[in-house]
Amino acid sequence: MILPRYFVPHATTPPVPVLSDAASVVHVVDTFLLDFHHMARSEWVVGLDALGAVHFIPASERSRLPASALAQLAHHEVATGRTPHSIAASTVYFFEVELVEHPADAEGFNDPVYLYGHLSGPWPNTSPKRVPGQLTVTRGDVLAGLTRQAPYAFEYAQTPESPAAPRGYHALLPGDRPEELEEGGGAVLAWPVVPPELQVGNASNGPMVARILHDVLTQLKEDAEANGGPAALAKLELPVPSRAMAVAELELRGYEVKGDVAVLRRQHPGVLTRMAEWLRAEKVRIPPEAGAPEFLELASQALAVLPGWPTKTERVLRSQVGAGDRLPPVSAPVPVAPVPARPLPPRAPSPPARPDEWMRDFLSAHAAQKPQAAKPRLTRTRPVAPPPARAGTPAWMEDFGAASAPSAAQGLREPGEPSATAKKPDWMTDFED
Repeated sequence: MILPRYFVPHATTPPVPVLSDAASVVHVVDTFLLDFHHMARSEWVVGLDALGAVHFIPASERSRLPASALAQLAHHEVATGRTPHSIAASTVYFFEVELVEHPADAEGFNDPVYLYGHLSGPWPNTSPKRVPGQLTVTRGDVLAGLTRQAPYAFEYAQTPESPAAPRGYHALLPGDRPEELEEGGGAVLAWPVVPPELQVGNASNGPMVARILHDVLTQLKEDAEANGGPAALAKLELPVPSRAMAVAELELRGYEVKGDVAVLRRQHPGVLTRMAEWLRAEKVRIPPEAGAPEFLELASQALAVLPGWPTKTERVLRSQVGAGDRLPPVSAPVPVAPVPARPLPPRAPSPPARPDEWMRDFLSAHAAQKPQAAKPRLTRTRPVAPPPARAGTPAWMEDFGAASAPSAAQGLREPGEPSATAKKPDWMTDFED
């Protein structure tokens, strides 16, 4: 398997063949044109099946897609009013982003960011492969890759759960040097993963994208504040992708949330003491909540003042992206008959190893290189299975350690009640048969 220069495959996981089947597609996530100067122009449809596996389908096989996927394609083209966007490349890779590592000991501003996930391709190819690994890019690459491709996000039909039309965002990232990109290779289409259990009606990934952008912008802001960076970065007012999660995190750290302010709780008795602490307490303002569109706008503002931006790589990528042709206006919406839900195929049995085990190898290697460095910030786009608990011990008890976890024989007892495993007093034997 030919891999991009900046992608490192997991050492012990062999690549597996990718078998694309149009009839298995449940959700469409992108449609685009490969339009390189010495090759015939080709159109592709990218979809996911019920288990989250990626399928690359030539547009010539569009008629083999299920009715639900065809309905998504039709809605996207009519809603956006354009044909698929184009990429000036001979081949392209598809990268499912499952975890983002933001190093905490960065020395500059546009520092490396590690993306973990599964890479498939190259496309088009007679024998594409899929392998897990790490793609190294910069903070600017992540921000620009998402903002540059945001106008071409896949648009789904609005649902009762979404106040706006849900969208599926992707990023065009550099997998190789600018010279290789100019020759038509090394382009990577990155898709922040949506777990199959969260794909209800569509595969929109706006919340995932908002979290990734929030964490990259947070690192830029903190570095600008600590190292005298651009004032516009240091003063950047960042919202949060989820206010509920922000409140829950503050409460776990001992804060009491009242409205838009969180106050660190103190355990001192006395009304007067508590009133005095309230006046001089450590207070944190809870930022407002924002979605992917607001974070994309903030990313554009950050890129405008990012030192050294745009790079040569970014200029090449900009020249390779093209918007689709505008479609003629539609006079009236065409009614679409409701599509019956397709039964989901049975899920494959879960492997005995944790799904993120291979990612830990990369994280451990980075930690070993700089053992004294602060822990990196991690942005997870896929739920990670908890470590297996010891036999007979609930998983939540692992947080307290073996010393504080009572055995099953002890059960719950009131203060002062003797333990069930303690030796019985002699007088109790008088009541035994």
